[in-house]
Amino acid sequence: MKLVIVGLGYVGAVTGSVLADLGHDVTIVEKNGAKVEKFNKGLSPISEPGLEELIRKGMQRKNLLASQDLSVALQDCDMVIVNVGTPTNKQTGQVDLSALENVVETIGDSLLLTTKSLLLAISSTVPPGTTENVVRMKMAKKGVDESLFKLAFIPEFLREATAISDFIYPTRFIIGSRNVLEGEAFKVLRPELSEISYVVKTETAEMLKTVENSWHATKVTFANEIGRISNSINIDANEVMELLIKDTKQNVSSLYMRPGFAFGGSCLPKDLRSLNQIAQRMGVSVPMLDGVFRSNMNHIETAVEEIQATGRKNIAVLGLAFKAGTDDLRESPIVALVERLVGKGYKVGVHDFDVRKENLYGANLKTWNEFEHLAEILTHDLAELTMRSDVVVLAQHNRNYLSVLKNLSGEKKIIDLTGLYRGVSS
Repeated sequence: MKLVIVGLGYVGAVTGSVLADLGHDVTIVEKNGAKVEKFNKGLSPISEPGLEELIRKGMQRKNLLASQDLSVALQDCDMVIVNVGTPTNKQTGQVDLSALENVVETIGDSLLLTTKSLLLAISSTVPPGTTENVVRMKMAKKGVDESLFKLAFIPEFLREATAISDFIYPTRFIIGSRNVLEGEAFKVLRPELSEISYVVKTETAEMLKTVENSWHATKVTFANEIGRISNSINIDANEVMELLIKDTKQNVSSLYMRPGFAFGGSCLPKDLRSLNQIAQRMGVSVPMLDGVFRSNMNHIETAVEEIQATGRKNIAVLGLAFKAGTDDLRESPIVALVERLVGKGYKVGVHDFDVRKENLYGANLKTWNEFEHLAEILTHDLAELTMRSDVVVLAQHNRNYLSVLKNLSGEKKIIDLTGLYRGVSS
């Protein structure tokens, strides 16, 4: 294809040079004349292993060049990939979309002068909703006929110093679009990646890019906080973390990476408190670890607010133990949720497949006894509980509840705190 890459920054330089090496005819458009001149001499505008060789190879094959004129580059092109900068304000976090908007204006003007359709991909990191609410809306305001372009958000996942390999051998090729048909058209860019191509909603792809970078930042911060605590008590933090990541069953895996309800149980809260206490005793600042409990409590409060918003008072809570398959009530967030609802005057009924008072001992029985209402509101008749309730809250990630939820009357309000029912019913 004849491709136009807008932006000769880190992503644009790598994207354009690799796509040219894959056989496309690529023009990279950049406002900075000095960068364009340098690039067209076969010199890399950034320091990236192997990039200069790709640039020179493209120049020799005459399928790669840089230009300052976007309007000229757009003539007769098949696809545009926008990689302009979208910096954020360091105080407010507000994203500056001015460069993106200026590019879209020029692309819109070009489309008004042609009858040839265009694939338009946004790869700049943007807030969810930008591609549809900013880019598509700008096209509409200009009077560009929607038949002249297809629009998608295609995030890049490149690491500096390994960007070329990351681009050629990605783990996924994500295409965000308003519908599958429109998104499928963009697979022509990387047909060799068909088995790892995913067409998702535009906002999902936009969110994914920002979330991934935030997750990487979180991992660095976690490791650094562990490092500060370990160093304060003369423990080798690198050895601790090396042993931690050797566990690919729980620690470095998909486990726990599912949005759902708050954490609880006998281990996580206890050991997190202990780690924070060590940090406090040693005078070590660990704001991320210190904030984990606050975030967990906020998650419970959010659930209470969602139930309150229904305006209904008869509530069925499905699950009581902190996880399915156990009767462990110790620091269960569901117990905390039920306590909050009872305290606010709701008529609450609770069901759990495994919790039986006669089987509880020790600290588990103590938790039961501390909440005097449990004996009155816990029932083993799931059908009767859901029938008499106006709101059914799935609080425990337990697939045994799915069949009941699917057969509920449409008048019942279902609140899924686990993500389990939403995933099945969507």
